Amino acid sequence: MPLLGHIGQKSATRAKSNDILAIPYPSGPVTGDLAATRAIRSLGWTEYVLPDSSHYYYHATQRITTDIDLRNPKKLQVVTEYVEKKLLNETTMPPPEGWELWLKDVGVMRHEVVPVKSWVNHKLRIITSEPPPIVVGEGVIMERFSEDDKLDMEYRYWGYLEGHPAHAPLSSETHTEAMDALKWSYTDCLLPTVRPAPPPFAPQECQELMNLLRSFDSSSRNAVIVQTRVVSRVLLRVAQWRQINYRPDKPLPRDAIKGAPETRIPFRRAALDFLVGCLCLGIPYIFLTRTRYHSFDEESGLHTAGPMLMLSACACLVAAVILSASVTFLSLPQLDDVARLTGFLAILFSGTSMASSVLALFRYKTEIDRTIVYIGSEGFRQLSRTRVIMSLPLVFLAWAIAAFMTGITFYAFRGASVTNRMEVRHPFESYTHWAVVGTLGALGGMLFVVALLARR
Repeated sequence: MPLLGHIGQKSATRAKSNDILAIPYPSGPVTGDLAATRAIRSLGWTEYVLPDSSHYYYHATQRITTDIDLRNPKKLQVVTEYVEKKLLNETTMPPPEGWELWLKDVGVMRHEVVPVKSWVNHKLRIITSEPPPIVVGEGVIMERFSEDDKLDMEYRYWGYLEGHPAHAPLSSETHTEAMDALKWSYTDCLLPTVRPAPPPFAPQECQELMNLLRSFDSSSRNAVIVQTRVVSRVLLRVAQWRQINYRPDKPLPRDAIKGAPETRIPFRRAALDFLVGCLCLGIPYIFLTRTRYHSFDEESGLHTAGPMLMLSACACLVAAVILSASVTFLSLPQLDDVARLTGFLAILFSGTSMASSVLALFRYKTEIDRTIVYIGSEGFRQLSRTRVIMSLPLVFLAWAIAAFMTGITFYAFRGASVTNRMEVRHPFESYTHWAVVGTLGALGGMLFVVALLARR
């Protein structure tokens, strides 16, 4: 049974004889069933236990990798029957040279095991559900896939290698590729070029990762496994950077990362997003795929908030027009309480729109300066904080226009009542004062919260 803590010489010898790889990282002891270990070993499987307590199994003879927990007797029986009966009828085993088979469990129920096979090629860096071709040749194989499919399969491959770093040796070319990607990114940070896409790594990240990759001892098996995981994480970041900057209309596969949680939106979050979307008139959804759009200054070599600056300027200009028109509207005679209230609201909304444009511009500038790309960051279907903040100028402008048009409509159909030639009665009830003061306080509180969020 593998131990994640420190193991002595006898324990290491016993683990080696049982075909179980234990990576000695600090953790508590793990106890297991010796009978299950012997059953797994007798069927030709090797268990790999990683430092994060995750494990997987590899069959060296059949070249099969699986994440299914074979220590469970029922799951072991299902996998054994699948490999010995169904798999032999569906394809030729073992796989062709350079390929290996990956078995995943896609069962929905708790105790249900539904193995699904995928084919992995470490040389071509692809994972596909289609069986390997009979004709061996890199060009023949890669011509079957489009450029989008190649990026998705490469992303899946690096996610697979991150979760299964122990059984397949990492080639020197892959290590060199990761180092070249870090050096290239570090050069773009120090000497900006005319490329519109920001580098995938920050300067501090480049330095720390390059030092980390240089520090590994190639003679230590554990160091090689950790190095494989670091290299796969670096190339995962590069693959996502390519998708964000050169293929933003099609997301990467969500099931590529081993152990990644399912992106299910809780009911409360869905209800909150629906409420915010209704209050904001659906405008934040316009910014779902536009939060990273920017322009590039070739003279200074810096990324600027060009589109957002233009949007903020237009919103401020229109809000200023609405503000001026609302002030003029309040000076008109024969206004009743409803028309006067909508005029005040139009003034408040237009002023808030101009103030929120500055805050949204600062937030957008912060997002541009942040060159770090997070895998699995803000979801596509959820309204993130950045999208809501950047949509506030247009939201308040829309409400200002709606309030102004409502005041014009009420003024056209409902005017002040004229009692005689010398007296015009303006019914201006006391609730109008409280409505204006309450709206002003609410908008002031929203701007204060947005200013605090924009600084993060």
